[in-house]
Formats: sequence, structure tokens, C-alpha cells
Amino acid sequence: MDEAHRARVDEWLAKEEIAELRRLYGRATDLIGLGTEASVEEGRKIYHRVFTPDAKIGATGQPGVAGPDAWVKVVSDALTPYQDTQHLMGTQLVEITKMPDHQGVGGEATMTSYLQAWHAKADGELWTFIGTYYDKAQYTPGIGWQIYDMSLDQVSGETRKLGSL
Repeated sequence: MDEAHRARVDEWLAKEEIAELRRLYGRATDLIGLGTEASVEEGRKIYHRVFTPDAKIGATGQPGVAGPDAWVKVVSDALTPYQDTQHLMGTQLVEITKMPDHQGVGGEATMTSYLQAWHAKADGELWTFIGTYYDKAQYTPGIGWQIYDMSLDQVSGETRKLGSL
């Protein structure tokens, strides 16, 4: 394989690893939403893989926080009223601004992802949140790609009773 082809393959693999961070994030958020001690801890572990320890994390209507543990608290508090949640990650658009060097240093990327999140209460009320994530990622030697800055902007939303259109 020539050098140009190898560089394209490396970039494609990096984009896939970065996009996987958003899918892992969705899984972790749903685990935290279950609200059991074990599920919250499993979600926390995934957040620690997804985010750098000092990541800036924020969302529409929420003050920004630093680090995955602080974000677990925000997510847990936000999802407490709901019996069930499902975070559906749509398209992830990844742009590599700098590939890491041969020692795994210096990688930078951005990602835009689309979200539809469903939140159901026991009384049959359903809240749908539609939003867009804006992420900045970096390559961490020994770990891989991680998000160091995330913001979630709400685009739309709806509350209705389950079973109605």
C-alpha cells in the first residue's frame, strides 16, 4: 500500500473511532437514565472513555461543567423523572484537522452529530428532544480519541401522551 493510500486509511479509521465516541455516549446516557447504582457506574465508566478528564461539557438550558463525573450528575438529575429513555444518534460528521504524529501526539478533530432522544414518564407522558452535538476531539496517547469539548444545542422538542400522534 502506498503512503497516500495508507494516510487515507488512517484518516478513515480515526473518523470511525471518533464517531464511535458519540454512539458510546448515547449508550452511557441511557444506562445513567436507568438510575440503578450499577447502571450509573457503567455509564460513568463509558463517559470516562469518551471524555478527557477535564472536558468542557454543556447543553442548552444547563450550565457547563468540567469532566465526565460532573456530567454524570447533570444527566442523572435531568433523567430522574423518566422511566425510560432512548438516545438515537443520527449522522456523525467528523472533520480531522490534524492527524496524530507517529508517536500519537497532536491529533485534533471536530464532530457534529444529530440526536433524537425519547424520554417517557410512568404516567405516559413522552418528551422528545431533538438536538445537535458539537464536539472537539483530541488524540490521547495510550487511550485514543476523546472529546475535550462538547456542547448540545436543542433544535426542537415535543411533549405528548404516549399512543397519540
